[in-house]
Amino acid sequence: MMYRICRGRPFYCIIAYSMPSRSSLLSRRDRFHSQNICSGATTAASPLLESIVDMNRCPIHDPKFAIECRKKMDYSVEDGEGLCHLADFLTPEGTRLLQAEANSVKSQAFYSDESHNAYLEKEDQNYPANHARNMQQRSTKRLVAADQMEFPSSASSSGILLYLYKSPLLKYFVQEVIGVKPLYLQADPMNKVHLNYFSPGDELGWHFDNSEFFVNLLLQAPTSGGEFEFVARSRTETDPNYSIVKQVLDGRKSVTTVEPTSGSLLIFRGKYSIHRVRQVIDGERITAILNYEQQPGYHITHF
Repeated sequence: MMYRICRGRPFYCIIAYSMPSRSSLLSRRDRFHSQNICSGATTAASPLLESIVDMNRCPIHDPKFAIECRKKMDYSVEDGEGLCHLADFLTPEGTRLLQAEANSVKSQAFYSDESHNAYLEKEDQNYPANHARNMQQRSTKRLVAADQMEFPSSASSSGILLYLYKSPLLKYFVQEVIGVKPLYLQADPMNKVHLNYFSPGDELGWHFDNSEFFVNLLLQAPTSGGEFEFVARSRTETDPNYSIVKQVLDGRKSVTTVEPTSGSLLIFRGKYSIHRVRQVIDGERITAILNYEQQPGYHITHF
């Protein structure tokens, strides 16, 4: 999903991460050697990256692992749902560090309360209000943009989250899983990374994305609620599939549910699969959205 941030009127959500002793890990960045990342070649990870990402469970440097993940994203493959969910992506240390980082900037978050339809488009007067095209959904959360993420007390002002986002190895893995080469870091200083905070009562309503895919890191799972739900291939490029969407919105369609797990990574094709985040009941859901683009120098916001 693509998230648009306009200060005071954001349209979207993000996730956050936590961890102790940020400086001890960041100081190891000096030992990070340049990586030669080529499609089809195994590439070593830096010590810092290995302390954040569980390379044993999720060997993102291994092309074979990326191929297996890509199969899950491919709608044409049996059981392919357009979803790659890695429940143990972050190490316990990485999870704690990213959570701490997210909590350190939470006071800067601004609140978003949006009403929208599943297609994220203006109301179509040709249909009644209770039609699938126009039925309103509610999305609420608190949001911190990338340009608010500065950590002067750490060894690097960019912090662990932005380090992870800029990692050539992670970008390589994402592009291999998506099957889009090359991918670029987003140039927009606000929207390249987002942190989203969902408190009890917050949710993300049913919708399709405008972008081809999104990369979501779940830094902290709530105690109750906050599940990610979707219906794969619920529309096509030419068919909005109003009948299926109406069943979903009315609660009459079975859905696939992904239980929230702290430290998990989710790569999802949301343009043609309707999805939502259920209302958080207890605890806090913190996520980070990492935005990669298919063209260099891309900006969402224009000032």
